[in-house]
Amino acid sequence: MKISILLSVIFILSFFLLFWFIHHENKKEQNKDNLLILIVVAILFSVIITFVIAFFLFLILGSANVIDTIFSLHINTNHLIVIGISFLIYWITIDNIFEKFFEYLWGENIYAVLSVALSRVASFYIIGIIIKLNEVTNMSISIGVSLILLAIDVLYFFKNNKS
Repeated sequence: MKISILLSVIFILSFFLLFWFIHHENKKEQNKDNLLILIVVAILFSVIITFVIAFFLFLILGSANVIDTIFSLHINTNHLIVIGISFLIYWITIDNIFEKFFEYLWGENIYAVLSVALSRVASFYIIGIIIKLNEVTNMSISIGVSLILLAIDVLYFFKNNKS
């Protein structure tokens, strides 16, 4: 239920923002498009944005679920969803700031990737404290999800830096 509400809010917000943007840009052109075309385009792009965010949400939820299963933490589904949504909000917003900061500090190398992973562990741990996870669960989920995201980042880093 929480996931569907989140994805519905994301779809509605992206639809209204995209419709406003497309309508505003359409006013500048000589050949104005039909209102129905603008609505269809806004819906299409909103669906794409919602699917991408849903993919990342399910990636984080799957990671947390794997860590829960491996370490037998017995976290209920609603708590996993809250953890996943909280981690996703952090990952989409603040994590990018840390990533750019470490790339500026270290350059685009493996040290920046590892620094981002350490900042994720600390941030996920703080998020776990805020949502009141117990100590063992919080540490396991924070480190586990960060390691899975680190594996994805390292694969992406080595794929793009073949020399």
